[in-house]
Amino acid sequence: MLTREQLAERGRQAEAAWTEFVGPALESSRAEYMAALTKLAANEPWRSDKIVKLSIAMRVIDKIEEQMKLAMANGAEAAKQIDRARQIAELPEAKRKWLQFT
Repeated sequence: MLTREQLAERGRQAEAAWTEFVGPALESSRAEYMAALTKLAANEPWRSDKIVKLSIAMRVIDKIEEQMKLAMANGAEAAKQIDRARQIAELPEAKRKWLQFT
């Protein structure tokens, strides 16, 4: 099990990788596969084996994107929790005890 700090760091790393490398590569691949699938469906609709393979490749791209976005979302949530805990720790003791009632 990862700590909040580790989750936040993984989220930051995932976001940096997504922005710089992974996102553009997946979008490019998705566009290429879609173009190939469209061309294949128009020119060789009887080649269902090729259509299935291209569809599976597109599903793999979607799953990779889903996992990356999940890591980024988990990291963002962990960062919020860390920030909230820091804010609570900075409160005076008298105010902190009121948080137990909310």
